Amino acid sequence: MPTADENSPPYTDADYYGFVLTGLFGVIDDAEASDCDAEGIALLRRARDLFLAEFQQRHPSAWEKKEPD
Repeated sequence: MPTADENSPPYTDADYYGFVLTGLFGVIDDAEASDCDAEGIALLRRARDLFLAEFQQRHPSAWEKKEPD
């Protein structure tokens, strides 16, 4: 019987970091839509900015548009 790892696409380090960023963007959106504390939302945005800067430093070409073959 195949394991979950055998059925998963081969994700890269950039993909995993992108998953974290996507989740963080979603949390910020949910917090804003729920009218959560403005100071807390500001902290989430600061975290987003730090993680995004690190992502871009580690994976500078990860989100570049690729031309079709």
